[in-house]
Amino acid sequence: MDKEDGKRETVCVTGAAGFIGSCLVKNLLQRGYTVHATLRDPENPAKTSYLLSLPGAKERLHLFKADLLQHGSFDSAVEGCDFVISMATSLDFQGDVVNNTVDGTVDILRSCKKAKTVKRVIHTSSVVAAYPLNEDGQLKEVLDESCWTPVDYIKRKDAVMGMYAASKTLAEQAALLFGAEEEIEVVTVLVGMVGGPSLIPTIPGSVSVMLAPLTGNRLFYEILVSSKTRLGSMALVHVEDVCSAHIYLMEHPSAAGRYVCCSDPVTVADILNFFHKRYPEIPLAFGNEEEEEEWKKAVVPISSKKLIDLGYSYKYHLEDILSDSVECARRMTVL
Repeated sequence: MDKEDGKRETVCVTGAAGFIGSCLVKNLLQRGYTVHATLRDPENPAKTSYLLSLPGAKERLHLFKADLLQHGSFDSAVEGCDFVISMATSLDFQGDVVNNTVDGTVDILRSCKKAKTVKRVIHTSSVVAAYPLNEDGQLKEVLDESCWTPVDYIKRKDAVMGMYAASKTLAEQAALLFGAEEEIEVVTVLVGMVGGPSLIPTIPGSVSVMLAPLTGNRLFYEILVSSKTRLGSMALVHVEDVCSAHIYLMEHPSAAGRYVCCSDPVTVADILNFFHKRYPEIPLAFGNEEEEEEWKKAVVPISSKKLIDLGYSYKYHLEDILSDSVECARRMTVL
């Protein structure tokens, strides 16, 4: 956390107003880092109040305006930083989400190169960038860091999340390529479906998807089911584990390449069974015996062995992820 000259190390977090980004800012401040947080609208109290109220924010949190669609807008935020954790992503599915995400990712890395102080960039990717398909069209035995999603295939196969998967895949590939060509350390984290408590004032999309069997939202349930269909099994992870894994990979001297971050590979049946037993007072909106038997079949296991072998250990598991997500929804009166 401190440099040789005694000054605190500085971390830039892009996309800091989001579910994971805000939790990451909290964790970095708790560890004593100075944080440069980027937001599209830092003048909007609805997007900043929960960040500015964090312990340590008054002394060590600095907000910067930046947008993936505006080239060079991350320069000032990255300047003087020791590390950059890049979480910003385009969610404008009405626009060119793929090119916007890729171009924005590369633009952040250009800012890192200009700064000349950045030791390592941690790029947040997703397990949707690791579809476990062999060249012969057959599923691999395990989903791990060796898997790359075939973009054209996933667009055809998955109408619900195909564009998102394509954008995450191509952005991660662009980040790793830029790092290799420009000699910048880039480590990527392939995050599963994230649950848990939230600092942001609205319920996070991933939590809404996770809780669809309880809320009865058909669209979110289709996304939940499509995640299982696309990946073979579903990758759940607690937001606190996601943040601590990012910081661990930022700090660990030998971290390199891609890392899957998923504490609990599960089936839809596992989620339905947990909700049924833990919250019997809330009737399940979806799922019947025939579906549940089908969803018990986890086609391809998801492995985060590489991260664990590096020395990282998960603190939270299925019960924590789902129960904390339910509590999050209850605080926001969604349940």
